[in-house]
Amino acid sequence: MIPEGSGRFTIAVERSGGPIPLDVFSYRPPGLSVDAPVFVVVHGVARNARTYRDAWIETARALGALLLAPHFSRESYPTPREFEVGGMRDAERRALPRPVWTYHAIERLFDEARASLGLATDAYLLYGHSAGGQFVHRMVTFMPEARIGAAVAANAGCYTMPWPDERFPYGLGDMAVEADLRSAFARRLTILLGERDDDPDHGQLLKSPEAMRQGPHRLARGRYYFRHARETAAALGAPFDWRLATVPDIGHSNARLAPHAGRLLLEP
Repeated sequence: MIPEGSGRFTIAVERSGGPIPLDVFSYRPPGLSVDAPVFVVVHGVARNARTYRDAWIETARALGALLLAPHFSRESYPTPREFEVGGMRDAERRALPRPVWTYHAIERLFDEARASLGLATDAYLLYGHSAGGQFVHRMVTFMPEARIGAAVAANAGCYTMPWPDERFPYGLGDMAVEADLRSAFARRLTILLGERDDDPDHGQLLKSPEAMRQGPHRLARGRYYFRHARETAAALGAPFDWRLATVPDIGHSNARLAPHAGRLLLEP
């Protein structure tokens, strides 16, 4: 099902109305080992999974990794509620069952890859940039059972703060699904920031009052989120395995962050 080299394939994933197709752009290096790393790369708001796949090919080739970039299309996932907020609630904010969450599509994709290629790898390495960074850190927060070996959330425009008095998706308030903060903080999650992603007037920067409280731009918001997550973990007495990494001379660019993210995902 997953072709050698650059390719594209389709799997079926669950949604509340029944199964739907999910296109996946892939790169499979020649001679892929059964215990090779598996990178799952989540695109941003432009829904350009092919472009993300292409930007990651050199990194995957150098590391002998399988690369999978699911395409959460606007037709199937039309709003932030279905995409970067994970499809955990319906339009009336009622909780949906876990198997139909958008996050669960990542787990389904990993199962398909393992079965198709006979992989022995038991965890995947998850990366998302911009809106994909929002997706990744929320998946870490709300899905402790996910088989994520390590995750990188890069240049997200806003974050779900670990606070019950801030409304979701900016915090945990008014949320029918409970977050498992102790499990989340024990994950190996890196908040990756380009030090030049500091434009307060960037055209795609979210400027709601709640987002602006997190900082004037993405660089500030990522630092703010990491600092308060670390403080919350300390207050809970919980293990904290998160990291903050910044890269100089890079702005809001998935392509330029990809090699840095690949190395971070494979660090012990």
